[in-house]
Amino acid sequence: MTDLDRALADIVEIRSRMAQSSTFLGLGPAALAGSGVLAFCVALAQSLLPGATDPLAFFAAWVATAIASCALIGGEMLRRAERHHGGLADQMIREAVLHFVPAGVAGAALLAFFARFAPEQIWMLPGLWLILVSLGIFAASRSLPRAMPLAGAWYFVCGFAVLLAAAGDHALSPWLMGLPFTLGQFCVAYVVHRASEDDHAR
Repeated sequence: MTDLDRALADIVEIRSRMAQSSTFLGLGPAALAGSGVLAFCVALAQSLLPGATDPLAFFAAWVATAIASCALIGGEMLRRAERHHGGLADQMIREAVLHFVPAGVAGAALLAFFARFAPEQIWMLPGLWLILVSLGIFAASRSLPRAMPLAGAWYFVCGFAVLLAAAGDHALSPWLMGLPFTLGQFCVAYVVHRASEDDHAR
């Protein structure tokens, strides 16, 4: 390895350590709150439309909601990260997103597993998804605002509460999916908003 290669490797390592030790300010409260509103609207629509709680329609709607929410949050994240982190924006985004990837992959894998091998147990999936979201938040909390574990705790408790509530009749409930996500995203948005205010004050 040449001196130039070693110097470049050292720069990459320094940038990675700086990204890992810095608070990520790329999350935007407006997009986070918007994803909560979207979850509420989907739950409301599913509670009113006939056939919306059929497993295929139910989970197709929520997968589409998750994709739309990620696009909404991701778009604002790219814009804000460039403004707050400058040259470290790409590294900061990568560090933040990588913490959530295992939870997202696990959620998709669980959906495929239940749909293929245990459709009679698919009522468990909303609660399990909430728990996975909480684990993603806890995994990323080191690079997020200090109060973010409170949002992780909300999703964790809600996940088990949803499992307990659905254990009786094994029914898919739009509100057992929608309300925890709506309130959880509002909680995340509030934490991010307060962190932004504190950063501006400093």
